[in-house]
Amino acid sequence: FNTVKLSEQKSLELAKTVLQQGQSQLLEKWLRHDKLTCSEALGDLMMEDDVSKALFVYLCTESHSKAINCFVQCGKYEKIVPYSTSAGFKVDYSTMFNNLFFPILKGHWNLPNVL
Repeated sequence: FNTVKLSEQKSLELAKTVLQQGQSQLLEKWLRHDKLTCSEALGDLMMEDDVSKALFVYLCTESHSKAINCFVQCGKYEKIVPYSTSAGFKVDYSTMFNNLFFPILKGHWNLPNVL
């Protein structure tokens, strides 16, 4: 494992096992040392555990809309325009705002039902 980069499928299988064992710091180390093959599926899996790690994977795989979603979830709004510009990606701001604000508004709409 020290000299070989795992395939996309093996990286995903290993990540599932490691996350189930609560050892996500190992994934971070292996990603930094380029031992895992990044894929959108790996980013999706890591999103369940750590948005920052998922962002790293999405940036590597050029999954632009998912990377922007991570910027939003991390509160790194100032990075959205520079990233999308450098990547040549047209941001769908309408969808981004809906994803950001709809859960908040939905929670407020349900507030009277809770009271």
